[in-house]
Amino acid sequence: MPSLSQGLRIVAIASVLAFARNVMAFPINDSYYGGQDHGYGDIVGAPVFDVLGASVTRSGTQLTVNIYTNFAGHADEFLFPQYTNRAASKLNGVSMGIGYGDLFLASDWTPFGNDPHHLNDNNVTGTHWTYGFSIDGNRWTDAGGSGTLYALTGASNDANALLSNDFLSGAIFRDGQEVGVDRASNTVQAVGHGSWSVDSTPGKRHLSFVFDIGNTALVNSDTIALHWAMSCANDTIEGEQYVPEPTTLALLLPGLVALRRRRTA
Repeated sequence: MPSLSQGLRIVAIASVLAFARNVMAFPINDSYYGGQDHGYGDIVGAPVFDVLGASVTRSGTQLTVNIYTNFAGHADEFLFPQYTNRAASKLNGVSMGIGYGDLFLASDWTPFGNDPHHLNDNNVTGTHWTYGFSIDGNRWTDAGGSGTLYALTGASNDANALLSNDFLSGAIFRDGQEVGVDRASNTVQAVGHGSWSVDSTPGKRHLSFVFDIGNTALVNSDTIALHWAMSCANDTIEGEQYVPEPTTLALLLPGLVALRRRRTA
């Protein structure tokens, strides 16, 4: 999202970011670009939007998803408010700039295209997301807060999601990507609650989403697919991680212990 008037400000932010791409490895690395990159590749605009990776952990029915991104800690800085004069980007009538996006989930990841970056994948062609963890209220704060898990029952992502186009206009950004659960849609249903938080520590920048999946079909899946982006979708991450059911681990553990004992003997 190039802007000459704010370019120096963004460069200054980027210069103090501690993350360097490919220094750290994650269970889900950000090799996904997605559609409408406008020739920029992975990141449209400044490095402040860079997403490096994600991780998923499970304890019982509680799921924790961490999104590692340079953007963590910058949602309260009113970045590019001149491009966010849309209803979805306003809080109490004020254009808030770029904010944190909601988290989309499914049991399987089925991106469009065989190229490694899935350059033609978007809300129409890509994975049908069946759940969304949505930030309650203010997505332009670094204080974190509560969130609601929704079942997305519509036949298409368009029926369930707000796109980057609903948050921005008048600039170059990665349009056609899901960034928010459409809470006003009659095809979404609340199925759980949780919380989200932001760690803006240099070298550790990430968002954490923690919620219960006990009332969802995800509880019976040993893989979790995810999609996340900030509200402009200037860097979007998708992928899936093997996260076995607790019952699977309980069944495997005695066998592994017995095998270790035999090898020791």
